[in-house]
Amino acid sequence: MTSSRLSIRLAAAAAALALATTAGAQAPPQTVGAGPAPSEFAELGAKPLTLTPAQRLAIYQSISHTAKNDAAPLGFRVAVGAHVPDSVQLKSLSDTLIQLVPAAHDLSIGMVEKQVILVDPATRQIVAVVTQEPSDAVH
Repeated sequence: MTSSRLSIRLAAAAAALALATTAGAQAPPQTVGAGPAPSEFAELGAKPLTLTPAQRLAIYQSISHTAKNDAAPLGFRVAVGAHVPDSVQLKSLSDTLIQLVPAAHDLSIGMVEKQVILVDPATRQIVAVVTQEPSDAVH
């Protein structure tokens, strides 16, 4: 995908984020991924990240087209709260994604088995999982 097409898609996601922010006040927040209950995160040292549908869309579109899609290491299951093995490549979020998801500014990001993971770099624990573009999701 060319950088201009990616820029257009990110701009569209930003517009959707602006619309979703207004709608978000009317709907309860949605968490992304599966894993320990929030109370269990205190023991793990990580805090789950809540993302809006527009934020999930922007993250998935950006990363799925630019990041290496790692195969899951033997015995590793992508889930919120899981420890990410060192063999999984992680990188910093782009400035654009940080602007769209300010709460993720200190996180790293990667892709495993076509699942985008947001990871606390200090603990390498997954705080959010984005599995697919919301427009492709079955409701």
